[in-house]
Order: sequence, then C-alpha cells, then structure tokens
Amino acid sequence: MHHYITQLIEDLHEIAQKASPSGKAEEETVSDDEAFLKHIEDVENYLHGEQLPISEITGILPEQLPPPEKLNESQKEQLSIELENFLAHFHFSLDFPQNYPKHLRYPFIREFWSEKHTPMQFGTSHIEFCEYDKANCPFPGYCTSCDEFEIEDKDLDMDKFKGLDENELPY
Repeated sequence: MHHYITQLIEDLHEIAQKASPSGKAEEETVSDDEAFLKHIEDVENYLHGEQLPISEITGILPEQLPPPEKLNESQKEQLSIELENFLAHFHFSLDFPQNYPKHLRYPFIREFWSEKHTPMQFGTSHIEFCEYDKANCPFPGYCTSCDEFEIEDKDLDMDKFKGLDENELPY
C-alpha cells in the first residue's frame, strides 16, 4: 500500500501543478477589467452553473482513493493532509473542527469525492459536514458549533419581548 500511496500523492502534486492557472493571486487579477469580468462570470457560474462530480473537477477518480479500512492511521493522516491541500488548488476548503485529528478526516474526504459541486476559478467554496444538529454531530467531542448556535438562539429568543410596549423594545 505504501507504494500506491506514494504514487497517488505524486499524481496529486502533478495535477495540482497543472491546475494553477497563472500563479497570480485573485487580488492581482481582479484589478484588470477583463479579469474582473471573468471574476463576475465565475460568481454567476458558482450560483447558477452546472455541478460536476469532484472527480471530473480534479481528475482523480473516487476509486483511486483507498478504502479507509485498508489504511493505517498514519496513511489516513498523510492522505488527508495531501487531499485537503490538493482540493485547495480547485478552490475547495473542507470545514473540520480545528482540533479534529487528521486521520479521522480521511473518510469524510473520501466521501466528498462522490459529491457534485460547481467548479470555481476564484475564491473558496467551503464544504461543511455539520448539519448543526447536536444529536447527529459528525464530530462528537471535537465540535462546539452546536453549543455556540444554542447560545445565539437564546440571545435571539423573541418570546422575552412579548407584552412589551413599542417604546420598551431594544431596537
């Protein structure tokens, strides 16, 4: 398996190198009128464009990613790091809790390969795995998002304003 992973990582690097369009940062290209129009076109495409399989966007087929049960913890960690970096070249960022171990990310990343998304040339498309339902948290023990939303929901509880006169409202 070691040889296969090494070859896969080399393929990822080769594809990523070819995927980098001009080497310019988005800020450098947007100042040019033509590039700005391309940027606006890309935003429209993101909002209304055709979604493609991640394998078509990246050039890596889902079956090229080994099943998690065939990998040891170190291999899963190594592939997670490489695949997250690889996806950044295609403007995708997978949103995991900061403290979520790299080796546990691999099954999520591999599952992401079966999804369809809109290809992007600028910006970043953040991919969330959380549905903000504490009972079905995909990252138990690592995620605090649901707790943070719960606090915000309490702050937005409109019932506490029932019966108040218009002049008593805080807004």
